[in-house]
Amino acid sequence: VYTAVLWAIIIGVGASLWLRQPFKVDIERDRATLARIVAGGQIENVYRLQIMNAAEHHLDFELQVDGLPGLKLVGEPEVQVAATESRWVSVRLQLPYDAAAAGSHPIHFRIASRTPDGQVVGQLSEKTVFLVPR
Repeated sequence: VYTAVLWAIIIGVGASLWLRQPFKVDIERDRATLARIVAGGQIENVYRLQIMNAAEHHLDFELQVDGLPGLKLVGEPEVQVAATESRWVSVRLQLPYDAAAAGSHPIHFRIASRTPDGQVVGQLSEKTVFLVPR
C-alpha cells in the first residue's frame, strides 16, 4: 500500500511539472482612469499586466484581446521578458463609442508565449472586464 501511495505521489508531481505553464499573468485595471473617451470617439480602458516568466530562457509574449466587437489593443502586441523575471506592461484597449451599452462587459486577454526561434511554449487566457461609461 505504501509503495502504491509513493508511486501515485511521484506520478502526480511528474505530471504537474510536465504540464505546468512556463509563465503566469496577473491583470489589474488602472485605478487612475476607469474609462475615458479619447480622440476619434473611442472609449479607452487601461490595464496593467504582470507577466512572470518561469522559464530558463527569455520568452516573447503575444497579446490579444476579445469579447466585444470592435475592441482593439492599442500599442505593441508583443512583449519580451527575460529568463525567470517579471515585467509590468501597460495595455490600452479601445472600443468605438456606440459599440456596447453602458456598464461592465466581460473580455479575455489571450497571451501566447514563444521561444526566440518561434516555437509556441504555452497559451493562457485571463478574464477581466471592460467598462463603458454612460
